Amino acid sequence: MSRSSWTIQTKSGSWGNNGTIYRPNENFSLIKTSTQKKVSLANGDNAYVTPSIKYLNEVLSMTWFYDDGTTKNQIEGYITNQTDLKIIDHNANEYVGRFISIEAVLLVGEEPDMYDVKATFERMPGLA
Repeated sequence: MSRSSWTIQTKSGSWGNNGTIYRPNENFSLIKTSTQKKVSLANGDNAYVTPSIKYLNEVLSMTWFYDDGTTKNQIEGYITNQTDLKIIDHNANEYVGRFISIEAVLLVGEEPDMYDVKATFERMPGLA
């Protein structure tokens, strides 16, 4: 069975291709949170205030099962080097930010070594 991939771009002044990353094996939530605040006015009414940053895109938690170390090593390198990334998925959606954490579980008894990998990608639109 072949595995599909997503395109990776890194930023060094401008965005440039940096290969691919395997598509995650588990679904992830695309959460968007409003930054508007409810304010109580002196007369008891409520008003809603929206700051200049109107919403936040929450982090993406990505999971890969039975990774041979390829994805694990790639993400660990991005974290170590604090690499700015643009991930372009199979639907041409772009996720800009950085991987900020990784958890790799070594599957004992597998030969060669295999891992279940979970990584957190912080979306940072300011990098675009």
